[in-house]
Amino acid sequence: MAPKRGTKRAAEATMSATDEAKKMKETLKNYGVSKTWYDGVVEGLQSPVAEDPLSVRKMLIAMLPEGLCVPADQRHAYQTANVQMVSESLQKVICKLEEKLATASAEVDRIEASKGELQSKVDAAEEALGTALENEQSCKLRLADVTRTVISCKSAVSGAETAQREKAQAREKALEEKAQVEILGALAQALACRPSLSASSWLALQATTRRRLSFAAVLAEEFRLLCDGEVQGQEAQAHYGKLESLAKQIGFEASLLTALPTSILKEPASRGSFDAMVVAQLAEGLGKRLSALKEELLASEPGATAAAQAVETAQKELQVAFEQQQVEAEKYKAAQELRASAETAKSQAHAEAAEHEPLLRQAVQARLEAETEVESFKNYNWACFEKLRDHQQLSSAQRAVEAQMEVEAAEAGA
Repeated sequence: MAPKRGTKRAAEATMSATDEAKKMKETLKNYGVSKTWYDGVVEGLQSPVAEDPLSVRKMLIAMLPEGLCVPADQRHAYQTANVQMVSESLQKVICKLEEKLATASAEVDRIEASKGELQSKVDAAEEALGTALENEQSCKLRLADVTRTVISCKSAVSGAETAQREKAQAREKALEEKAQVEILGALAQALACRPSLSASSWLALQATTRRRLSFAAVLAEEFRLLCDGEVQGQEAQAHYGKLESLAKQIGFEASLLTALPTSILKEPASRGSFDAMVVAQLAEGLGKRLSALKEELLASEPGATAAAQAVETAQKELQVAFEQQQVEAEKYKAAQELRASAETAKSQAHAEAAEHEPLLRQAVQARLEAETEVESFKNYNWACFEKLRDHQQLSSAQRAVEAQMEVEAAEAGA
């Protein structure tokens, strides 16, 4: 069976690598160099943070067996130059690792310093929220106060308008009664004078009275029908009832109220001097009532004016209170918005403060890893370099001891 293509080359490469390893081991043994020291330096030159180009580092590694590994007391100038180049390359790695450590330490310091700033921000946000809450509560109380004032002013306006209506109604009633009394008084006087008047004069007097008092013509017509005897019996009684109601309202004497229906319900031709006297007393009573009503109306005018002024004043106060209510409502709305904004700021400040601890833990961990890298490189890689840099040629006895130690180490590892 023919061998597979490439198998021979792979075998040759494996044999070559094996031969190189054997040769390297023999070289290190001859110079009295520990394989661990050699591997430490190689690892240092292959560091991910190394600045030197890869080609340069490969060259330095290739030169190690016959350069750095050569005992210090046996090196010539080129080998010493190799040691110097390896030293410089490893020192650059140390500088890079220390820069990384310094950056990590600075980040820890920055985050630790920001803790105070974040706490100050939290404190300021809480203080601002407290101020906003106090302002909102103050605006709310002022709005409540002015709202109560508005309600009170509305009640005052309602009360003033009610008082004004009552006074107006009382005045209207007095005016109506005055009109009625004037009509009855005029007709009563006319009736008292009727016996001495001709028929045409009587009719003219009636017409004049009704024209002068046309706004109460209905009541005048009631009285006229009774005076002229145009209604009789039950119909006359019905008309008289209206007049009697007014007479009682006015407060005439009982004797007059008793005699009045007898005289007024008689037919005109049957009325005598007594009837004329009753009507005259009616006219006199009506005159007195008319005077009282005039005085009452005159006295009510200031009250009516005061009532109107009270309504106007109450309405103005209500308008002022309403405008103030609108102002306070706007202030309260603004205070609510400010409080909401302060609450958001406080939440954000607390969120940022809560994120601080994880960030600090990450930064501390990164610094610890950077410290470990520096210490590990110095304690192992650089230490291996120093041992190789400073080691001297061993005597036969020393080499035998070293060989025995390596055998024991190998057996212990097995």
